[in-house]
Formats: sequence, C-alpha cells, structure tokens
Amino acid sequence: MSTRLAPQRRSDDTDPLRLPSPDRVSLVDRVAMHLAVRLLLWSTRTPRLTDDRARHADAYRRQEDAAERERAFLRGVILAYGR
Repeated sequence: MSTRLAPQRRSDDTDPLRLPSPDRVSLVDRVAMHLAVRLLLWSTRTPRLTDDRARHADAYRRQEDAAERERAFLRGVILAYGR
C-alpha cells in the first residue's frame, strides 16, 4: 500500500505525541517511578554477609562448636546411662 494514496487528516489541535497536561504526572506513574527507584536501590544493596565476612565466619564457628559440645555431652549421657 502506498502511503501517498492513503487519506491524510491533519488537525493542528490534536497532537498524538503531546500529553494532556505536561505539568502533572498521574498517580499511577508516580507510584511506578517510586517503586522502580526502590527496586533499583534494593538490587544494588550489599548483602550483610559481604559486609563483615570475618564476623559471620566467627559466629558460624561458635555455633558449630556449641552444637558439637552438645552432641558430645548427649553422647556421654547416653553411653553412661546405657549400661
């Protein structure tokens, strides 16, 4: 189809690219922009584990040591009363 032969309507008062009110942004657009900024900030955060690896490694070791001591104690109790 040739666009030269298509009927052309020209109206200066209606521009399809112009917003109805360029000074105001709708509530939905403002909420969407706010959400987008929050998601960008959230996605670029540094996880707590990368902030202080030594502190987390120490806490994990202490937790594992405590669990091992508890297992050893319970094993001793079971062996002592199992006879």
